[in-house]
Amino acid sequence: MSQAARISMRPLQSSVKDLFQQALRTAFPACQEEAKIVPANPKFGDYQCNNAMGLFKALGTNSGYANPTAVAQAIANALPKNDLLSKVDVSPQGFITAKLDQAWLSNQVSEIVGKEIAYGDSAAIKRVVVDFSSPNIAKEMHVGHLRSSILGETLCRLLEFCGHEVHRLNHVGDWGTQFGMLIEYMKEVNPGFMDGTGEIPDVSDLNAFYKAAKKRFDEDEEFKKKSQLNVVELQGGGVAARQAWQKICDVSRKSFDEIYTRLGVRALERGESYYNDMIAPLVEELKARGLCVESNGAMCIFCPKVDTVPLMAVKGDGGFGYDSTDLAAIYHRLFVMRADWLVYLTDLGQESHFFKIFDAAEQAGWHVPPITRVNHMGFGVVQGEDKKRFKTRSGETVKLSDLLDEAVFRAAEEIRNRVAQQTEAGQEAALTDEAAQKEAAEKLGIAAIRYFDMKQNRTSNYVFNYDKMLDPKGNSAVFLFYAYARIRAIQRKSGVDPSALNISDLRVDHPAERDLALKLLQFPDVIEAILDDLHLHRLCEYLWDLCNALTTFYTNCKVLGEEQQNSRLLLCEATRKVLKKSFDLLGFEPLERI
Repeated sequence: MSQAARISMRPLQSSVKDLFQQALRTAFPACQEEAKIVPANPKFGDYQCNNAMGLFKALGTNSGYANPTAVAQAIANALPKNDLLSKVDVSPQGFITAKLDQAWLSNQVSEIVGKEIAYGDSAAIKRVVVDFSSPNIAKEMHVGHLRSSILGETLCRLLEFCGHEVHRLNHVGDWGTQFGMLIEYMKEVNPGFMDGTGEIPDVSDLNAFYKAAKKRFDEDEEFKKKSQLNVVELQGGGVAARQAWQKICDVSRKSFDEIYTRLGVRALERGESYYNDMIAPLVEELKARGLCVESNGAMCIFCPKVDTVPLMAVKGDGGFGYDSTDLAAIYHRLFVMRADWLVYLTDLGQESHFFKIFDAAEQAGWHVPPITRVNHMGFGVVQGEDKKRFKTRSGETVKLSDLLDEAVFRAAEEIRNRVAQQTEAGQEAALTDEAAQKEAAEKLGIAAIRYFDMKQNRTSNYVFNYDKMLDPKGNSAVFLFYAYARIRAIQRKSGVDPSALNISDLRVDHPAERDLALKLLQFPDVIEAILDDLHLHRLCEYLWDLCNALTTFYTNCKVLGEEQQNSRLLLCEATRKVLKKSFDLLGFEPLERI
């Protein structure tokens, strides 16, 4: 059974919709509306077409159709011959329910077993820029960077899975007045670092230096003047200032990379400094075109579609700020990189700002919808049990590294408890080796954090809770890992290599087999929905439903030693492959044994 071949899974609901679209055009050639297809009540079928009632009203009583039922019957009768649907019924209210063919279901699921899973997206391949994570240089990554980093990484993986050309950009805060005061402070407290003769501090030291420098800047006028001169030297390309700035960036970058490696995040660092030289000529161009105008001493772009507060391309003191940098960035991404689609991931508090950036880009002609697409993928904040921003007991922001360490520590406890239970029950314990437990705890702990975050609707705030994220019976990564490991255990006990099975042996006869098969084939529908609204929790909801369907299957359909063993082993393998592909998209690696 070759794994080189690919199955391009197409959204199931779209396939059903295509059939009813053809039927609508055949039965009512003048009808321009799209087929309205929704999942049906499982008692009556798999999908339901809801066009008849509205179409009957539009046609009127002189159409020759007595009621919506007659219109529905005409649509049903016009369905083209196909292998997809086995039964079509019309209700007295005019709803058309359709049931998928059992043999077609079996064949489609067997294709998953025999081939590599791919997404059959009919849309053109796009060049997509995803702007995510974006921590600040000289500051430690904290819990506030969690959502942007993992949501952005998963979105990139999903877009790549769909075949798009994805550019992952990390827009770090590496430019501005704060570097002038940090350089000045470092000259005083750690001159060896500046000239290369002293020790290199870690990022926690830089964090402390930054806080101390800010205090000096606010209180000491002489320190403030020197800091401002450092900024001038830095922006002017002064060698000493640039070298000091680069060293500070290198320390932070090393710290960021350690976090990204643990989280499985990849992104090209392209910080604020990258766009600095583009800003001035860009502002001149926008002024010449009448898009950037003077207002209270600043050069502004007004975006009345969003709100009355303008973007400041140039501040009143002649300097450049966040608005300036973000204008240059969107210009570069759309006009220079020629991106078709931009996605910015930040908290919802910045939504208005980015809507104005998008509007300004449209005014300038860089963003030309629908040829180009821009999205702000905003998200809520991570909260503590008090429903306020998640902080330590002392009121400090929680370091992201500490958050990950605690999750891994608790995952290790869960694994040790599992091993103890298996040993006590006389079962074979899967992870008795300490090194294996440590490796498994890292995978499980990181997955638990990622999944717990991504299962939330991204626009909502959520309360961070270690117990819930590691609950083996709840909607957690632990539950999903157990489901995956159980499939692997069944496959080992069978002594049969799934690749040696004949995929034509797969049959979905029992209702629990059919429900599981149907859920497997709805995987691309979930991907399609995410591409539309960028709500990644849909994939987590799907996995929860899929694993529950798998549990129901186990309960009702014994796999080993039954006449249907080969068929059910094939169904298990198809489920494992969809689970594995989903895990890959979410950014974690399952455990073969747990």
